[in-house]
Amino acid sequence: MFENISVRAGSKAIRILRDEGLNLSRVKVIAGASGAAKFLVLTGIDRVLLSSFKHRTDPLYLIGTSIGAFRMAAYCQRNPVDALDKLEREYILQHYDSRPTRKEITEESWKIIHAYIEDDEIEFIINHPFMKICFLSNKCKGLIKSENPWVQGLGIALASGVNRLSRNRLGYFFERALFCAPKERPPFAAMNQFPLSIYRLTHSNFKTALLSSGSIPMAMEGISNIDGVPGVFRDGGILDYHLDIPFLPNGNGLVLYPHFYDQITPGWFDKSLNRKPDKKNMESVVLVAPSNRFVDNLPLGKIPDRKDFKTFFGKDKERIEYWKKVVEENKKLGDEFFEAIESGRIREIAKPI
Repeated sequence: MFENISVRAGSKAIRILRDEGLNLSRVKVIAGASGAAKFLVLTGIDRVLLSSFKHRTDPLYLIGTSIGAFRMAAYCQRNPVDALDKLEREYILQHYDSRPTRKEITEESWKIIHAYIEDDEIEFIINHPFMKICFLSNKCKGLIKSENPWVQGLGIALASGVNRLSRNRLGYFFERALFCAPKERPPFAAMNQFPLSIYRLTHSNFKTALLSSGSIPMAMEGISNIDGVPGVFRDGGILDYHLDIPFLPNGNGLVLYPHFYDQITPGWFDKSLNRKPDKKNMESVVLVAPSNRFVDNLPLGKIPDRKDFKTFFGKDKERIEYWKKVVEENKKLGDEFFEAIESGRIREIAKPI
């Protein structure tokens, strides 16, 4: 019956699932990864979660990078399903008449943000009754601060080379920037693999900080005008592509992680490497992803991704139809996930991360 979803869990989480199923009151953190258009496969699960948590009162910490951060900003709105609908629609309808410049892609990203986040909604988002929004960006050092593509490209190449030797050495190039809801210290605030600064979200810096979390190196402009936060910031996924972080260092509770894949790639530079996440960081994680069967049955047999803009260049109508079909299909993921929880059969289908 459960052919469309894959459920993976860390060592502590899988024991809990097999003993009692998935009790959503145990969930303390929801995570959202970088991945650009890949998020279009997850919005069915997102909608189920938004319905399931609507009567919650205990704090629920949200952490995301890039499009994962954009999704979390939809979660925290007064009408989160409507916000998610707008994010989905505006992302799908992106249009470029020619090969876009970094400025044009940045402007299009601004259009998406303004379309699904009204200015008068920001105070509610950052002061949500129980959802405590957080997202990661990266403050750049040295060459990677430059907007000159050759200089920035050299910095990226150096960082990529250093990463092959040791992921920890990326701290020479980037500093983690953790943006948080005011008056909140999330359980993952003690992450220390890389230099870290914590910044409080305000009405005046929220949208700019959010954009910085998705500002892809080389493809978009760096963000240097975040109110009250000096520096040049780029995509949070550089260090935290799929969020290999100590979500719950005290070990209490679960981390619910709707994801495009059933495996974790720690950083942006690890995409071509076989680097695995820290098992301790994954102990409390419950990862829910589309199954291989589901992906094989999608149009083109794959999840949407940023490369589709090139594949369908000049054929926006075809790309839009493809992406809308994926959105229609992803309802199956939400339905199966809900059924797995309600029936208790998530006990049977969960496998180790």
